[in-house]
Amino acid sequence: MTATTNERVERFKTEAAELNLKAGNANLDSRLQALGALAMVAGIVIAFLAYASSGNLSDQRDVQTQTTLAVAGLALAVGGGFVFLRYSLGKFLRLWLLRQMYEGQAHVDQIVESVKQG
Repeated sequence: MTATTNERVERFKTEAAELNLKAGNANLDSRLQALGALAMVAGIVIAFLAYASSGNLSDQRDVQTQTTLAVAGLALAVGGGFVFLRYSLGKFLRLWLLRQMYEGQAHVDQIVESVKQG
């Protein structure tokens, strides 16, 4: 990194700190992302086990109970998938936005230098 790049990075950090944006709690986001993944896996396991165990039952009421449990497991898997997707995309989009801001500032600096020289 050159001196001007270091200066740009420091200026960017200073300006970002001055904005006083709520950056969120990265630790909480990671935990919720992991919780969403765990809910997906647990929901699929519950649904599969309930479906598999319903094949051994002869009473129709027991089969319906297992079917209800399987549907609840699938609902848990879908809900966990949405939570996982939300926090995964949130991390990605924050990183993408910061990268866009940094590159935009670098382009502005290049244009300013070109205008000063020409």
